[in-house]
Amino acid sequence: MALNVPPRYEPKIEQLAQSQHITADEALDQVIRAGLDQLAAASHKPRVSYASLFGAAKGPGTHKSREEVDRYIAELRAEW
Repeated sequence: MALNVPPRYEPKIEQLAQSQHITADEALDQVIRAGLDQLAAASHKPRVSYASLFGAAKGPGTHKSREEVDRYIAELRAEW
């Protein structure tokens, strides 16, 4: 399989290679392996559903977005 690395990533890969004293191909291999490992780990995590929280967390400043519900819950926990 041949890969075409976008030009915007080439300087970062070169920097990684120089900092680790390896070739650019080895650095690219490390980057791809790390990305695949991270994606594989993320795909095994159970999905969290916020559906029940949207109706339950109706406090000041919440407008039913996930971020706002998370902030509201964090504020409630901080008060405990």
